[in-house]
Amino acid sequence: MKRLLHGASFLLIGILFATNLLLSGCGSSEEATKASQAAADSLTMASLQSDNQKLQSDNAQLRKSNAQLEQDKKALTAKVADLTSKLGQSSQQWQDLEDLQNRVNALDSELTIQKQINRDLSAKNADMEKQFMTGATKQSTVTTRSEFQEKYNEGLKLFKAREYKDAVANFEDLTASEVKTDLISNAHYWLGECYYALQRYNDAVRAFERTLTYPKSYKEGAAYIMLGMSYVRLGDKDRARDTWQKLIKKDPKSQYAARAKEFLKQL
Repeated sequence: MKRLLHGASFLLIGILFATNLLLSGCGSSEEATKASQAAADSLTMASLQSDNQKLQSDNAQLRKSNAQLEQDKKALTAKVADLTSKLGQSSQQWQDLEDLQNRVNALDSELTIQKQINRDLSAKNADMEKQFMTGATKQSTVTTRSEFQEKYNEGLKLFKAREYKDAVANFEDLTASEVKTDLISNAHYWLGECYYALQRYNDAVRAFERTLTYPKSYKEGAAYIMLGMSYVRLGDKDRARDTWQKLIKKDPKSQYAARAKEFLKQL
């Protein structure tokens, strides 16, 4: 609650400052624009902070629930062992044993699901923390097409040299740029390739999905293939299957569609 109030106070100060500049006429239009941007950034940061706190709370609750499920499972397993050791010819004891074993199996399944949810929340929480560390907005150093091309080529060299972390920095800077170029979708694609190589599969999914938002992307077919592979790495074979089937339907005669068919046989 203190963090939310702090964020709200910061936002209010930013808004008042921007309003004062506009009404007093003392500041330039550029200062007013910066103040408005600061207020917008404050609103974004406050929203991110609220979401992060909610995720942390949910994560803690799931860990508590998982611990209780583990205790219940151990208790039931102990009862099963006890009944097994004392088991005679009584049909009732056999029934009790079967019922307890079924409950153990049910708890085990529920625990597996809860752990998966917990891992997903942890991943989201890590993403939120990353946003707080890097800031709500990111300014690119690339402002011209020639700069874009130069940094793009440098990023490809780093990728081919397997210097993936340095390549990520290059391609992230390019994807944050406002330069109008056909290579922007390629930059998103190679960013996804770098994330995939670093086993950051959730980030890779977002990068490949962003690549596919461009209607004339040179990397469309490859992005479908790698998006499906990222889902496989995340254990989501259903989404991988849907992704590759979409590619086959969209461009059935392409080399990428042929690869997708081979991957589908292996699922």
